[in-house]
Amino acid sequence: MTHRHIVGHDVRLAYGFFDRDAVGTYSVTRLLPAARDGELQYRIIGEDCRERVISESQIARDGFAGHRRPRSLYNPITEMFDRLNRAASGPLKPEPIS
Repeated sequence: MTHRHIVGHDVRLAYGFFDRDAVGTYSVTRLLPAARDGELQYRIIGEDCRERVISESQIARDGFAGHRRPRSLYNPITEMFDRLNRAASGPLKPEPIS
């Protein structure tokens, strides 16, 4: 099995992340070996300078949006950080005077 893309190719990410802003165009920076299921993988970098590892099936084919999933408003990672921020910024309790 060979990679369809090479280092330097621009690819479009079709789906697959909790990060709602992840869908878009990325540049392939490295070819990675196949995952356990046999699907080839790539390391990519986006315009936001974030690097990601994606599978071949997550790349949109030319003229085809792929298996695009509807965006979900629920993001478990963001929800966890929101809970932590709310807990940290809760009401301050005065310290007892000794």
